[in-house]
Amino acid sequence: MNRITVILTVVALFGCTDSGYIASKTSEEIYSELKANNFETLELSRLGGDNWTKVCFLGPYNEMSEKALGFNWQVSEYTDVLKSDGHNVIVFATESKVVEYVIHSRSTGDFWQLSGECFSRENSDLVKGSGGDFVRPKA
Repeated sequence: MNRITVILTVVALFGCTDSGYIASKTSEEIYSELKANNFETLELSRLGGDNWTKVCFLGPYNEMSEKALGFNWQVSEYTDVLKSDGHNVIVFATESKVVEYVIHSRSTGDFWQLSGECFSRENSDLVKGSGGDFVRPKA
């Protein structure tokens, strides 16, 4: 293979990845938990640290974080990943502030059907619905 072919191949491969996206520790923990549970359940209550009381989901094209959270916090001030299909943002919060937000690639666990919804910590363990997506808290 000549040098130009190698360079073009590398450029093409990088163009197919999440440009500039590096998974956070919490995103990696979410993916690890999903894999360990065969993508059937996710115990979010064990993740995201100790200081949050609710978790909210923002899917692609849903930047209405203030409406979901119930207080002034604009996800668009921190990331623009929701302007495309590739990511969800998972927000761990209290009733008045964001403790942590996680940019999570949809290829490693998709929560788009929960977009705009929040769950209390006590009600944040998720199970997969009949359609294959996480749609509701574990009973």
